[in-house]
Amino acid sequence: MKKILVTGSIAYDHLMTFDGEFADSLIADQLKNLSVSFLAKTHDYEFGGCAGNIAYSLKLLECEPVILGVAGMDFDRYKKWMDQNGISTNQIAVDSGKLTASAYILSDNKQNQISIFSPGAMDNLEEGLELKGVDPSTIDCAIIAPEPPKRMMHFGRYFNNVGIKFIFDPGQAIPALSKEEILELIEKSVGMIANDYEVEMLMKKLDVSEDKLASLCGFLIKTTGENGCDIFENGNVLNVPAVAGVKVVDTTGCGDAFRAGFLSGYVNGMNIEMSCKKANKVAALVIAERGTQKHKFTLENL
Repeated sequence: MKKILVTGSIAYDHLMTFDGEFADSLIADQLKNLSVSFLAKTHDYEFGGCAGNIAYSLKLLECEPVILGVAGMDFDRYKKWMDQNGISTNQIAVDSGKLTASAYILSDNKQNQISIFSPGAMDNLEEGLELKGVDPSTIDCAIIAPEPPKRMMHFGRYFNNVGIKFIFDPGQAIPALSKEEILELIEKSVGMIANDYEVEMLMKKLDVSEDKLASLCGFLIKTTGENGCDIFENGNVLNVPAVAGVKVVDTTGCGDAFRAGFLSGYVNGMNIEMSCKKANKVAALVIAERGTQKHKFTLENL
């Protein structure tokens, strides 16, 4: 069983839906005086966070996820869920003075989202930073997913020092990371995964073209929703179509599922294209359910 080290947020998700479109409530020439309110039709309380979501799908994919991070004083409920699903919590530190991180995500009828993230215990820069009792040489690959920039930078340098190869997932951390920090993590990684909007943000922040951005990575995978994903590698671009005929219920957590599917293929010797095909299948299962850790499957029926 392949062992994958996962860093990133460990959070409780508050998933809400708005029966309408955000755009209808926004007045273009009044954005400087923005004051809007949306009525949430539904409100679900879920286990989430990038690290938690990725680990959950990795376990279904018969890998051994190892989450390295920090949770808060209210972690007991989440820990019980992880224990029930066979996900090790041995490398998750608990900050007894803060709450576990929380994400508040409101989706409209077009699956546009407004998110608020409270890091809570993730702001701890002393705990959950290095493996304890685990030989780094036993780790097949790692992923650095979004969390506070100082933690992400630490992990990039730590993994590089102990010889753990990693994939960089900048995600929601792009605005908080400096140009120099992003470049350092890209250069230390074996590859990067980002959605089309995040790629645009990276191009603007680094002042580079898409081709130039791709050339900085061992490989760049740009996910494009219903259009699947584009692989940039060695100067070539290849599109891998999404799974057809999937009824979209909720896109929250889709990206995390994609990353788990990709990692599973990658560490088991699949090439980049086949790993992306596997990733698209796992992502398709998540968007057909409400909640980021509600899907179930076996490798056989996947």
